[in-house]
Amino acid sequence: MTRISLYQGMGHKKRSLLWRLEGEILDVPSFVFGTMHVRDQLAFGALDTLYRCIDTCEALATEFRLEDMGDPGGMMQVMQQSSQSLDQYYRPKVYQKMRRILRKTLGLELDQLKHLPPFFVLNMINEQLMAKDMPLSLDEQLSAYAAAQDKTLLGVETFAEQIAILEKIPVEEQLKSLRAMLAQFARHRRQLKSIGDLYATGDAIKIYKATRKGAGGLRKLLLFDRNKIMADRIYDICQSQATFVAIGAGHLAGAKGVLRYLKQKGLRLIPISIGP
Repeated sequence: MTRISLYQGMGHKKRSLLWRLEGEILDVPSFVFGTMHVRDQLAFGALDTLYRCIDTCEALATEFRLEDMGDPGGMMQVMQQSSQSLDQYYRPKVYQKMRRILRKTLGLELDQLKHLPPFFVLNMINEQLMAKDMPLSLDEQLSAYAAAQDKTLLGVETFAEQIAILEKIPVEEQLKSLRAMLAQFARHRRQLKSIGDLYATGDAIKIYKATRKGAGGLRKLLLFDRNKIMADRIYDICQSQATFVAIGAGHLAGAKGVLRYLKQKGLRLIPISIGP
């Protein structure tokens, strides 16, 4: 028997990034929105709609409470998990080549980052590569708006849990990913831009496919396992109060996506069109 996904045979509207949650267990509707940690203005086109949804809720839940990251220095100290620095992992010629690439292209000094886990360095590079049109990333903007409206700020996961996930990724895999990204830097920059453009279309299924492909062999750890946990927690959070949930867009769709798990729990999922 052919498996039918949540999106198969549905129109573009039902591939939306914004969904209203209804059900007998919910006194009032809640919302799930697929966000992205970017400052590119292309991701901010639906702010008015998102604000109106937040206004109807008592709380906003991001993947984790953004304020729990603390100040940048504290976050870097928490993220420091490697027993060795990058220049000890890579051969000297390889490390110096990576160092020159980062200095020339982004003005980053790898020596100042070498004590951080490779994946954290990779994420920092990705943030530097993305457009910086807005003062805050989209998820930070939504959280700031909710705080200004005196909404309760929650986390679907905790920051400590996200750090624990990072610790489960073998350092060899992290080193391989960082080196591969810098070895094909121009290609990586183009791929990153295409993801931003894809997000602007508001098509959750295409974003999920791109996220799944990008996760490679880590998709179970980074996506599938977390999706089930997040769906369970979203289900519980929304029973206690109307909540606007903003999680990474790549977690929404797919046979093991958050939306499918919420539907299996008996909730009605109603798409809200916010795309072009």
